[in-house]
Amino acid sequence: MKTWTVLRPLTLSAALLATLTLTAPASAQESTAPNAADRVLLREAQGEYVLEDGRTLKVLVGAKRLGVGLDASPLENWKAETNELLVSPDGMRRVRLFRNGDGSVDRIALETDRVAR
Repeated sequence: MKTWTVLRPLTLSAALLATLTLTAPASAQESTAPNAADRVLLREAQGEYVLEDGRTLKVLVGAKRLGVGLDASPLENWKAETNELLVSPDGMRRVRLFRNGDGSVDRIALETDRVAR
């Protein structure tokens, strides 16, 4: 009888976690990095870059995550539109990658759309 009293709260907790996982939004479950072949090219972009205005941009390419952070801000999940274009979650910021002839990243550019007032 004592075993049932200990296991019952654990079973309820496991059921609650399973329910929350199944109801998570699709955007939280989908990968932000492209397929494996395209990810190889994006790995060349991984690192830290100094922008023209002195800010630092950090790019991290993982198996299922593409993270971009500006200065000391935490990495955000961005989406790779192509091997040369990374787009922020809100679609207002883009990182454009410029490559050398061998495919390595020569420089990057941060583009920002302004909100009309």
